[in-house]
Amino acid sequence: MSAAAAAAAEPGRPPRCLVGCALVASEAAANIARQCRSNPRLLSMLVEEKCDSEANRNRFAHDFKTLADVLVQHVVAKRFGLQFPELDGSIYGEENDTIKNNKGRDVTIKVGETVAETLRCLSEALDDDLESAKSLAEAAHREFTLSDLNVDRYPCEEEEHIDLKRIGIWIDPIDSTNEYINGNVDNVNEYGFHSSGLHCVTINIGLFDKYTGKPIAGVINQPFFKCDSAERWIGRCYWAFCGGQKGLHSLPEFVSCEQELVVISNSETDAARVALQRSGYTVATASGAGYKLLCVALGVVKCYALTKDSTYAWDTCAAHAMLASLGGTVCRRGGPAEPLTYRPKGDAGQGQARHCNAGGIIASRDPRTVDRVHALLLDCNR
Repeated sequence: MSAAAAAAAEPGRPPRCLVGCALVASEAAANIARQCRSNPRLLSMLVEEKCDSEANRNRFAHDFKTLADVLVQHVVAKRFGLQFPELDGSIYGEENDTIKNNKGRDVTIKVGETVAETLRCLSEALDDDLESAKSLAEAAHREFTLSDLNVDRYPCEEEEHIDLKRIGIWIDPIDSTNEYINGNVDNVNEYGFHSSGLHCVTINIGLFDKYTGKPIAGVINQPFFKCDSAERWIGRCYWAFCGGQKGLHSLPEFVSCEQELVVISNSETDAARVALQRSGYTVATASGAGYKLLCVALGVVKCYALTKDSTYAWDTCAAHAMLASLGGTVCRRGGPAEPLTYRPKGDAGQGQARHCNAGGIIASRDPRTVDRVHALLLDCNR
């Protein structure tokens, strides 16, 4: 490894590579998510139901966003913008910039250049609760390095050969917001993963090529991975890069699961469930698209199948890059079994439908499994 590469990989230094930047930005985001979750008063002050144009009605009767969602998205975007100004205008997120405070006033959330600037904005959002606003503003500006992360391997600058002009970034600030709001803690199920609860919450950052639509790299952060001896939550990070000649990642060594296990959404149709079971698959449910996809990447389950229009580019881009680095894929259900592609957000008035994975998705580390499950579920819901 060259001196430059060694410096880039040094955990105490600010990373100079895109994946490293995404990792430390995800940990800054995870810290905010944990801070908001640990303060019931702060969380309850600003939980707002999304309007129809933003809500995911294909999945939830009620879809919520929180101050944590909006602030996390801006913190991640700000970190990228400061380190890579070439990406200005190419960083996109699920949430819009506004949230309604308890006085019914729309407040635009911004991360300023200083803690004081961010404090002024958050103070208005939190109805002049200066103590809570100050703690969040300081968290938004807290610096992290790779040494702060719970990750198996650090990325290296020389492992990336990326033309920044081609890069788009999708941020899912807090995936599985409903589980985040509820705050339940669920035990591991009989298959070795969580069916619901805070463990299913993820922060997803996906990089893609704006011209080809292919995923390039991804970071998934689990803010609520486990508790330490003082009952404080500790996170866990995973990353992957699939833009070179070979895939690179921090995923643990793959141990193939013996069962033909498919994870599905709690809202999946009976027809899809029956079709899978009749073909010999064991079917289990879990919350959070990002978490289910991560379970596939980790090899805990063989496949994730979904027959509904309830995931979007920000849900899948990061995990798609992880699976691609392993030789797997995420394809669209309901037509030819072709990998998902990604594109820039476009004009504000175009809405979320432009980035919906219409027809559902099928994801696996094994392309043959994708083809088989795709064929099984092709006619479901028609």
